[in-house]
Amino acid sequence: MSTYITKQIPVSSHVKKYLEYNFGKSYTFSQNNFLGQIIINVFRKGYRKQVVVKCDDSYTVKLKQYQIDVIGNLLEWEDCIVLNKAIDTFFRTQIFFHMDMNRKLDKDNSYPAMVQCLVEMNITESDIKYDTLYRDYKRKCVYPKTTKKKIDFEEEYVGMQSA
Repeated sequence: MSTYITKQIPVSSHVKKYLEYNFGKSYTFSQNNFLGQIIINVFRKGYRKQVVVKCDDSYTVKLKQYQIDVIGNLLEWEDCIVLNKAIDTFFRTQIFFHMDMNRKLDKDNSYPAMVQCLVEMNITESDIKYDTLYRDYKRKCVYPKTTKKKIDFEEEYVGMQSA
């Protein structure tokens, strides 16, 4: 039986809870899912620390030695802040998709849908500010706000009979 090598990825607290919700307390590396593909791309391109990002937590990734050899060691795992950014972008896309679906079902306010998703993932207000996330959604919103029109079916029916 081959042994796993554990590596720590620096992440923010809401990203850690998102990863724990999707993959459990630790992630066993695989090239067949989105997190594995993100890790491969980051290590192959050799990203460096460019911006200061608040990474107050870490997430455990388990790999085998041959997987580390395949990825390459162009940078240290502790410096992989760009992984946090990539996973955060995916997290926001998933939350915003849920909010868009809520709006598409003719519900005006998508804020409760966002809160419901975050509570399901055990992400609290101390992890990420709900209002900040909602403002980000409003900037990137796909569906413009529409007003509901009352349709007078009798008038349309009379118009169709006279034609």
